[in-house]
Amino acid sequence: MPNYDSQRPRRVPPHVSLGDLRAVSGKTLDQICELVSEELGKPFTRGALSGIENGHRGASRPVLAALEVAYGLRPGALTTDYVPRNREEAA
Repeated sequence: MPNYDSQRPRRVPPHVSLGDLRAVSGKTLDQICELVSEELGKPFTRGALSGIENGHRGASRPVLAALEVAYGLRPGALTTDYVPRNREEAA
């Protein structure tokens, strides 16, 4: 059995921005929004996607899961350190 105690420390893997991912996928904002809307079962706007791509707003776990489906990624491929605010605290 291999000894994993002597492995190198883990490093943060390289990442690709969602905007770059969309560009190489050949899909438009509208196409991704349509796919995400279908997956979420509710409207997902161009503004929301643009804000997430540009880092002006966070993406919840359900949105990330829908984006994974839209891009054909494995579940859990998209990660974030975003923590949604509690709506009661924000009010």
